[in-house]
Amino acid sequence: MTRRVTAALGTLRFEDAGRSVSGFHAWIVAGLAVSLAVFVLAINSFLLMDLMRRSALFMGMLLALVFLLFPLRRGGPKGNPTLADYILAALGLTCGFYIYVTYGDFVARNLEMTRLDVIFGTMAVVLVLEAGRRALGWWLPALCVIFILYALYGKVLPAPIGHFGVRPERFILRMYFVSEGLFGSVFQIAQTYIALFVLFGAFLIATGATEALAQLGLSISGRYAGGPAKVAVVASGMTGMISGTAAANVATTGSMTIPMMKKVGFKSDFAGSVEAIASTGGLIMPPIMGAAAFLMVEFIGVSYLTVITAAAIPALLYYIALMGVVHFRAVKEGIRGLPAEEIPSLGRVLITRGYLLAPLVILVIFLIVGYTPIFSALFAIVATFLVSFVRRDSWLTPKRILAALMKGGVALTSVGMACLVAGIIVGVVSMTGIAEVFSSYIEDWAGGWLFLALLMTAVAAILLSCALPATAVYIVAAVTIAPALVAMGAHPLAAHFFVFWFGVLSNITPPVAIACFTAAGIARASPGKIALNAMRMALPAFLIAFILIYHPDLLFVEWTVLGLVRTVTLSLVGIGAYVVATEGYLFGPLALWERVLFFLVMVLCLALPGVNTGLIGLVLAVVALAFSYIRFKRQPAA
Repeated sequence: MTRRVTAALGTLRFEDAGRSVSGFHAWIVAGLAVSLAVFVLAINSFLLMDLMRRSALFMGMLLALVFLLFPLRRGGPKGNPTLADYILAALGLTCGFYIYVTYGDFVARNLEMTRLDVIFGTMAVVLVLEAGRRALGWWLPALCVIFILYALYGKVLPAPIGHFGVRPERFILRMYFVSEGLFGSVFQIAQTYIALFVLFGAFLIATGATEALAQLGLSISGRYAGGPAKVAVVASGMTGMISGTAAANVATTGSMTIPMMKKVGFKSDFAGSVEAIASTGGLIMPPIMGAAAFLMVEFIGVSYLTVITAAAIPALLYYIALMGVVHFRAVKEGIRGLPAEEIPSLGRVLITRGYLLAPLVILVIFLIVGYTPIFSALFAIVATFLVSFVRRDSWLTPKRILAALMKGGVALTSVGMACLVAGIIVGVVSMTGIAEVFSSYIEDWAGGWLFLALLMTAVAAILLSCALPATAVYIVAAVTIAPALVAMGAHPLAAHFFVFWFGVLSNITPPVAIACFTAAGIARASPGKIALNAMRMALPAFLIAFILIYHPDLLFVEWTVLGLVRTVTLSLVGIGAYVVATEGYLFGPLALWERVLFFLVMVLCLALPGVNTGLIGLVLAVVALAFSYIRFKRQPAA
């Protein structure tokens, strides 16, 4: 989760970490965060450095920042770092600099490790696990410990899960001294694609782009029925494009949209649910799509442009479903839009604030033309700096630049640690071949039935999401479960989108549902009630993930125009039928049998998206619409 950082009177308050740092401690933490951000910009532009040394320094600064930001216990003292925190931070830096200094000699020795190498390698693994526990909670480090024990003692396990075992020295070698394990592909992505896009988002926010997106959403949808809720959908979706974190989206836009929704008559739990769902959708909205999109590029071996193109239609379907829920709830409860005097002119917003969104347009153009994501992100950051000078109130002054660098450095802690810790799991999977075992078990348990395998995968992803952030859920599922789906006939891109989708939806999946908890604090409603409400409202989003497997043409994979039109039409009809059935309102209040009929249409078009079932669903939808319209016309006017 992106950490929102505010500075006042020499005190830095790191809200998600729960720590307030003051005095010289604040200077140290801020300096380290800025240094990490500057290092990211340097190694991705002009500073040439080999992969291992670059990764080691990035790890060292990341560990140090985590130990100074996060206390030993989440419920413990939240003040300045203690002496123990500084010692751990120093050890983390030392582990990074050790590789930087000795790596040349290590290569010259033909990868032969000394006793000191083993000591530093062991210390690095332990520090990573502890830093991950502080930043991410117990579950991901605990899962890593299980994988480590499996690597070391797998030889005592029976077939088929047993293996020849990995000697401790060789385990440390592959975790710490080569580009596997801690410094594997996952962590390499964290310090390149992910880090640059996080910094790009931080600079955009520093110019006031978030406020511009909120004003744009208000001007587009504020005047219609349930206007504030539709503003939340539009603004949160667009904000998610640049922040890439659901909880941060809620905290940023929800502080404005949730009170607006409550003011016009929406209930607190509904307002919180709308904001949580809308903010979560930002993680699947191109062009940034959160961290997992870049990981998908590495795991599947496709271009970033392919991933963001594939995400376009599913993301639009996600927001169409939410907009439908908002619209029919507003019409049913008689909630109108905002007064005209409270809605800014769209033309005026575009003239006065639209230039702040130009870097996003430039980013997309560069990606479409064929430039690499790294170059595109760097150029977008430069473009953000240049366009900020169009108006005085958006200038990126030195103070704002330092603040953006600090916020970006702090925001890297959660996603960076998730990638660093999960690298242990990816490394063990590579060493032992356990992924093939997982795949064979899933195929056996599913009896070769892909749909049952998908259900098992969805349940596994939801269970993982109870303890892991969305990025970690995707990494674990991508290396252990996705290969089984591919082996059973799913297209690789569709299989990875499936597990990615459920990793993203973990933000609104009970019992953790971090986006719902964040929204609950603003809406002053029950987090559990918001989460259960969000699950009900977002059911089409869960079903869309299954559609991607059976109809990968939605991802522009093996697609034809006719097939794509058919699939999109069935999806839209199914989404509309579900919204009408759950809200109980179309032309007017629906009878129970009408709601059952529309729900059946949803099942035929969404849950069973075959060609024949879809055609039956379309016919049934026309019949249901006709009956509802005729009954509505025959009723006396209210």
